[in-house]
Amino acid sequence: MPEKDSVPEPNTLTPEEILEAAKNDLGEDPKKLQDCLEHLKKWIDQSPHLQNIKKDDMILKTFLRGCKYSLEKSKEKLDFFFTVRATLPDWFDDWDPRHEVIKKFLNQGVYLPLPGYDKHGRYCVLMRPGKQDPATQKLEAGFKVSTMLMECALTDNEQAQVKGFVLIQDMSGMTASHAAMINPALAKKAMTVWQDANPQNPKAIHFLNMPPVLVAVFTMIQNLQKEKMRKRNIVHQKGDYSKLIEDVGLDILPKEYGGNNVSVDVLTEYWKREAEKNRDWFLEQPKYKTDESKRLGKPKNHSDIFGIEGSFRKLEID
Repeated sequence: MPEKDSVPEPNTLTPEEILEAAKNDLGEDPKKLQDCLEHLKKWIDQSPHLQNIKKDDMILKTFLRGCKYSLEKSKEKLDFFFTVRATLPDWFDDWDPRHEVIKKFLNQGVYLPLPGYDKHGRYCVLMRPGKQDPATQKLEAGFKVSTMLMECALTDNEQAQVKGFVLIQDMSGMTASHAAMINPALAKKAMTVWQDANPQNPKAIHFLNMPPVLVAVFTMIQNLQKEKMRKRNIVHQKGDYSKLIEDVGLDILPKEYGGNNVSVDVLTEYWKREAEKNRDWFLEQPKYKTDESKRLGKPKNHSDIFGIEGSFRKLEID
């Protein structure tokens, strides 16, 4: 379990309130939940390729809650979650926060999970991709750091499991050079991981300060999203945070966005400390993945999951 410094965490629910919310919001039944957990554990024990995955109650509850207690959907998503980790080393290997590539993203404060919860009890993550230097930093490395910090923030976060989370994308500072980094193959890979492998999808995605040069990229990404996710995209007028504040409230937002939370500079330093403090935890995470050599039937590889990449590259050359 990653450790967290003590910081103000607005709108935090008590354990009793979280259980009540699970009952009211998700229709959770404790006995059914326990039966499902036992079923999943038995299934994992009988699956040779899953012996190196995480299988504690907390992570299994994440999948059950995210899949509305459907055992088949939970098994499918759990399998895919750890399969992706075995087949996409660019994102999921070498999670060392001391690596210079990772440290640069941390120093820039590109990805900042916000301490506490919004007015609906949801967890929020602020992303500032315009802080990334397209001349010296690869987008794949950014995806890795984003995944690292989100997993650190959301692991064992039962309130986020029950109430969900929100992404806030501030696109200030993004240029044509940033847009050029995002090709269809990479966008498809990102959507596959975020939509199909993760147990939960964001309740809302707020896009702030979108420059005109990013509109075409945004449209491309929307076309790759499932309809359910497209409906959760909210594009705001440049510099206007009123609708964002209306949705998430003031307590969770940093001062720069009109809120009462700490500044982005304080958050950047906070997550630099958290990454270093949890270095052992980060280094341990890449070992949790499927062993495709032991999968019953045909093992899955990168091309099985992301095979469309080659077609996109050919189209770009043509």
